[in-house]
Amino acid sequence: MKQRPIIFNTEMVQAIVDGRKTQTRRAITDKQLSLFKCAASIGECHYLDDDINPKSMGYYRQFCQFGEVGDQLYVRETWRLFNSSNECGCSESPCSCPANGTVLFKATGDSGESKWKPSIHMPRSCARILLEVTAVRVERLNEISEQDAKAEGLQYSSVYQQWGGVEKHSSHKPHSPHWRWYKNPQHAFKSLWNSIYENWDANPWVWVIEFKVISTTGGAA
Repeated sequence: MKQRPIIFNTEMVQAIVDGRKTQTRRAITDKQLSLFKCAASIGECHYLDDDINPKSMGYYRQFCQFGEVGDQLYVRETWRLFNSSNECGCSESPCSCPANGTVLFKATGDSGESKWKPSIHMPRSCARILLEVTAVRVERLNEISEQDAKAEGLQYSSVYQQWGGVEKHSSHKPHSPHWRWYKNPQHAFKSLWNSIYENWDANPWVWVIEFKVISTTGGAA
């Protein structure tokens, strides 16, 4: 069993903690695609096409940078350290403020004067969410099913009777919804993907990583 980092934005971290997100999709790199093509040319696997050969799926999986079934992923998210000298104005001691140097997370709604640190700079010692990989496969991005789109962390709005709730609305009009909502889960996921990668129409090959949450309080290092 190996442990690797994986980055999620604030909305996706909230979806994981809420139990809504059990899948993530990440683009297969050009280098990996070239490797698959080279391997197929010498008979180590089948060529990667829209009709994926089941026997070759095991070959592809061994090159997934997010690991294999049973491996663990620790989540890197936007974070900061509590700075008591700048943020604690309490006159009594002890007070209710966190201890100096306590790790705080943007996804939990913490706020303060200290600057947030990008998720990519989060060390393992500060990570609170630990995941276990339960399945890995390769597929075309546009092939996502309705059920899988929901498993990407979407919410359902009984008010709008639509799916979404993970992509903030750009409009600041008084009566506009805070989140974007769509008629079906696939459309919601398409918009979410394009808001990050802007290449839905290219229909790239992606790693589909399914996972379960092991810990949201740090887990084992």
